[in-house]
Amino acid sequence: MTESSISLQYDFNYNKRINILNGILATIVTNLVNPYYSKFAERLGATDYQIAYLTSLPHFISILAFIPGAILIESLSNKQKTIGSTMLLHKIFFLFIAIIPFLNVNQASLFVLMIGLMNLPGSIGTMGYQASMGDVFCIKERGEAMGLRNKYSSFIGIIITFISGKLLTSIPKTDKDTIKLYQIFFIIAFIVSVFEVISFFKFKGFATKNKKESNYFSSLKQVLKEIPNNKKFLLFTFASLFFHIGWVGAQPLFNIYTIKILKADENWLAAISIASAISSIWTYTKWPKWADKNGNNVTLAIAIIGMGVTPLLYAVSNQIWLLVLFNVLIGVSVAGTVLLLFNILLEIIPNENRTIYIAIYNTIIAIISGISPILGVKVMDMTNIYIALIAVAVIRLASSIFFYKMK
Repeated sequence: MTESSISLQYDFNYNKRINILNGILATIVTNLVNPYYSKFAERLGATDYQIAYLTSLPHFISILAFIPGAILIESLSNKQKTIGSTMLLHKIFFLFIAIIPFLNVNQASLFVLMIGLMNLPGSIGTMGYQASMGDVFCIKERGEAMGLRNKYSSFIGIIITFISGKLLTSIPKTDKDTIKLYQIFFIIAFIVSVFEVISFFKFKGFATKNKKESNYFSSLKQVLKEIPNNKKFLLFTFASLFFHIGWVGAQPLFNIYTIKILKADENWLAAISIASAISSIWTYTKWPKWADKNGNNVTLAIAIIGMGVTPLLYAVSNQIWLLVLFNVLIGVSVAGTVLLLFNILLEIIPNENRTIYIAIYNTIIAIISGISPILGVKVMDMTNIYIALIAVAVIRLASSIFFYKMK
């Protein structure tokens, strides 16, 4: 083994460890507060449509972020510093959310607005992280690195979700006490997220370049000219677009069904998240192996079939414990879908102007993801929640055919 290959292997092992640490810290933040967004909103007096806006508004806001964010990231000389700073700005919103219960305003509306606005820097940071993984890991290393990140993160996520759910249901004696505990969680989430950002700065492999090396407005025009001829990108984006109608459109329906129909408290919400995470831990490292054997698109189609069954499982669950049981299967499917969508995207776009390609893709997906939750609730209002769940299941299952045909 040559000296250079030893150095590359060292960098891979180092970046792999940093990626796991970064994922663990990100998961602590996410699992401390995200599973309870809808329940927190309900405690603040949210309506069904406000719960839907918790899903849709962040996507609408992100439409404004992706392409300008890509140009910002690629135009500045230190890409890592730019992405990390944007991540930190996103995390500061946790402090703003923590003070909402002190304000004499429509607290549910303000909470929904803050969740939406924080996605402006959040979208840029997420996109920057996605693009940077193409810098620090080569194609052969990426599946292993992301699989291990997700595996360890899910294990920690189970612990955090279990503890947070228990605390939210055992310590508070009144709704006011519960809201105070939420405020403490948001503050803790901010503190942990600072360490998450610090860990991101530890990655090796980012190239520092001269600002004048390239005109990224010209690069955007170049990419827009290339896309009509990039059939793989167009087919993947269309299939993903159709899938996201069913994926994101179902989120408020799941929340409404779980919280308002089955009357789940924070303890049950934690149990649902834990059930999903347990199955994810085992499958995160299995999905890349199955993809290597059967191909990314075929494996993704199989994963999405599992997600297509998910709304049907919700529809037949008349007891909250059934949702906990079914989420074991759901976790397997989500793990494969998230991982393979990300890997296929990086596989089909060129290394040149990678960030801009990702920005355009994310912008297109954000548009439909902003509309879909409102459509889901609208279908529910026009019919009932069971028909709405069946509708999103059909869309998900149909999208698996599109991905299969792309093989």
